[in-house]
Amino acid sequence: MAGVMHGLGHSVVFRRGEVIYQTPGFFSKLMFVRRGLVVKALTDALHEDPLLVSIAGPGTLCGSFESLYLADRMPRQHWCMTTTEVLVVNAELLLRICDQNAVWQKELYSYSAACALSDRCGLLVNHSADLETRLGVFFLLCASQLDKAFAEGLKVPTVEWLGLAVPPSRKVAATLLGASPESVRDVLRDWRESDIIRFRSHKLLLKRSRFLQYWERASNVLGSQLTFNETSEH
Repeated sequence: MAGVMHGLGHSVVFRRGEVIYQTPGFFSKLMFVRRGLVVKALTDALHEDPLLVSIAGPGTLCGSFESLYLADRMPRQHWCMTTTEVLVVNAELLLRICDQNAVWQKELYSYSAACALSDRCGLLVNHSADLETRLGVFFLLCASQLDKAFAEGLKVPTVEWLGLAVPPSRKVAATLLGASPESVRDVLRDWRESDIIRFRSHKLLLKRSRFLQYWERASNVLGSQLTFNETSEH
């Protein structure tokens, strides 16, 4: 399926913070993320904060994907958390191609179902863990999406520190985790004073032994022994 996306799409690069998709609107772009991170928010006109927020990393879809099979009228907004390169794909043409191949059709439909499940799992983690754990899991997921070698380093007992090259801002972390920027700042301050994180040349260093505990906590909440390799493939 990735090969199909590369064959159909044309590359566009967006800046950090740039809104790349919004509904309702006149243009419904389907996009395949090649590099970077995209925040996907389900919004509500009556509330300032999003109802639901998730992240699309490399190898995933964003844009009009939510309404690819079943259109709804929920307002959505997607914006770039980092500098992001996407492949803009013609959704109608993609569906026609998948109709000719049962394997591709099943893969695309299964991917849609997996994204819906991931959103629910995100809500479960946010409601079942404290802010420190949620922030730790968030940093791990960001790092593993931006650097595939990060996941391997997490498994090596002799590794003491792991680097997060593009740390998310406090505001982004607070929005995704349902907390205030001040609360996120307090957790970061406590981690720094306890030597759990270090700041070095615009990079955030994470103590492997501590952050491994956060990932294990998230796996227990979700009721499965997930690995980073499995996470990065979905």
